[in-house]
Amino acid sequence: MHSDAEWVGKARQGSTRAFAALMTRHQGVVRSFARRISADPADADDLAQEVFVFAWSHLSTLQDGDRFRSWVLGVTWRKAQTRARSRARRRARDGAWLEGQSRSGEAVGDAALTAVQLFETLSPDQRAALALCHGEGWSHAEAADILGQPLGTVKSNIARAKAKLRARLGDEDE
Repeated sequence: MHSDAEWVGKARQGSTRAFAALMTRHQGVVRSFARRISADPADADDLAQEVFVFAWSHLSTLQDGDRFRSWVLGVTWRKAQTRARSRARRRARDGAWLEGQSRSGEAVGDAALTAVQLFETLSPDQRAALALCHGEGWSHAEAADILGQPLGTVKSNIARAKAKLRARLGDEDE
């Protein structure tokens, strides 16, 4: 079995087979992370595909081939942020849609919140940190590297996310 660095080296030389091996090895993690951080989980597969297209064309920018997984997760995070900003701009241009969203949001009671709706109450940074550390099993330091944030920021985002979720669920004791 080849290491990521070996596959990256071959892919840099133009081997689509090598890049396909990298995709096969890491697509589950990328898709899982994309589902957790995307505002629209249905959009996650498109995001993952976009990430791998980007990775193929920018593989030369990767310094250490053994860090392919963390690099591609960082790309996923940045692409998700770009999509979120674009989505926010579209929403800002459509005031009527925003008004409809606020009315429908008021009709949803706390008891009816699903896990997805709860997760959506978190900021994008909180969602990403929680998804990486508790959903994917990355350490805080690894998550900080992937997200391009200081370690303390990642830890704070996780603590705030947990507190917010506990408050929404009415579980203040933990």
